[in-house]
Amino acid sequence: MPEEQSVQLNVWIPKDLKEYLAEKAKQNNKSGMNSVVAELIRQERAREQGEIIEQQSLPVLQEIVRKEVRQALAEQRKDLRDDREEAMEALRKHLNKGFNRIAALSVHIIRNAGIGRRLTYTLLAKAYDAEFATSAFEDAKAKVHRELMSKMKEDDE
Repeated sequence: MPEEQSVQLNVWIPKDLKEYLAEKAKQNNKSGMNSVVAELIRQERAREQGEIIEQQSLPVLQEIVRKEVRQALAEQRKDLRDDREEAMEALRKHLNKGFNRIAALSVHIIRNAGIGRRLTYTLLAKAYDAEFATSAFEDAKAKVHRELMSKMKEDDE
């Protein structure tokens, strides 16, 4: 620090503080209490200026923190959207696979039912005659239709 112009300061302080200053000067090998008092005043001035700077910089720091938090939340929302989209895509694939399986099984059932109906009709026609087989087929068809209609009405109620 450049050489400062010295001025006299006469103050009255409690005896224990004067003893503290003398002890401090002796510990630090300073030439008298003058340098200790000057150093303490410099430290206090620096502390006060630091508090002022801290108070002035607090709004700037708060804005920086807010900006960082907003940015982090935006990134988190984007990551969440991406994760949710991946999960939805996996669910779509799984459901599509299940629906395709159901469709294939339905086609298989319909084909086997058709084969069974033709075989039954053929057996009835050979065992009795074609007219009896046709009559049995029409009767079975009407009964199944009535059963399905009554179940549909129960489901609606």
